[in-house]
Amino acid sequence: MNLPNMISLFRIIFVPIILILMLINWDQAIIINNFHLTIAWLIAGVLFIIAALSDLLDGYLARKQNKVTTFGKFFDSIADKLLTNGVLIAMSYVGVMPIWITLILVLRDFLIDALRQILATKNVVMDANWYGKWKAGIQMLGLTILFFVNYQSFNGSSTGSGCYDQYGLINQLILIPTYLATILSIYSAGVYFSLNYKYLIEKTPKPKTK
Repeated sequence: MNLPNMISLFRIIFVPIILILMLINWDQAIIINNFHLTIAWLIAGVLFIIAALSDLLDGYLARKQNKVTTFGKFFDSIADKLLTNGVLIAMSYVGVMPIWITLILVLRDFLIDALRQILATKNVVMDANWYGKWKAGIQMLGLTILFFVNYQSFNGSSTGSGCYDQYGLINQLILIPTYLATILSIYSAGVYFSLNYKYLIEKTPKPKTK
């Protein structure tokens, strides 16, 4: 196993550790006036940043060392999806991330993967577009912010619309990157499908029989 793939493997190993830290009942926290951040979420957030940066590192090393392989691309993709989708689901479970956003982002990834597999059967390679890359970067930023500050950090209500509640001004500002990532995810998915629609409706030629 080469170095880029080892980095992807470590990213996968980080996933259960991050999720456990997010879900355990660890009350120790850093408290500043009305703001509090649990130690567990602080550690999970730092590990998430390291894992996200490792995604850039393994891609850079694979290109620099000329070790870009089909297996490496697949392995890297699996690591990314386990990390982002796992964190999205955990954040929705604890009430920090709106469930509808998690559903859109996870379903979008599933549909794009299905599209990529269908195109592969037709010997068509679906290249990433810039909208998808921007979506991924902004999504990582949005998730990172939520590790360190969210409405629960201010003891806000999950149903209220006061300044520090889930539907209040502060939390809506915090969620702006996540909203942008959601919009870009929908738009980039539309771009992927529109660019490859002709291949989807194209009939696969039947093998000739003697």
